[in-house]
Amino acid sequence: MDKARASDACKIGDLMSAFVGRLSPASRQYDSVTQAWEGLLPEGLRAHCRIAGVSNGCLKIAADGSSYMFELQLCKVVLLRELQRLCPAARVRRIEVGMAR
Repeated sequence: MDKARASDACKIGDLMSAFVGRLSPASRQYDSVTQAWEGLLPEGLRAHCRIAGVSNGCLKIAADGSSYMFELQLCKVVLLRELQRLCPAARVRRIEVGMAR
């Protein structure tokens, strides 16, 4: 290997470290949403509903069945208000409930 190519080489660990460093702020932001969600959700719903994703201010929730979806629809306004209070940096503006696959 010539000297020019050897000096351009870098360790995969350094690349991964830089990549993870760029993701960390967003990851921490959404970790707080996950923790808050689990704390806010009533015990009966917690086992049947999970966070499917967070994007563009929308928290997407997947429910195991239609009865759980209905329960979430009834309380999602209160849940949204509490998430906004507990995790303002996440900027969650709405909650979308769907059926788990």
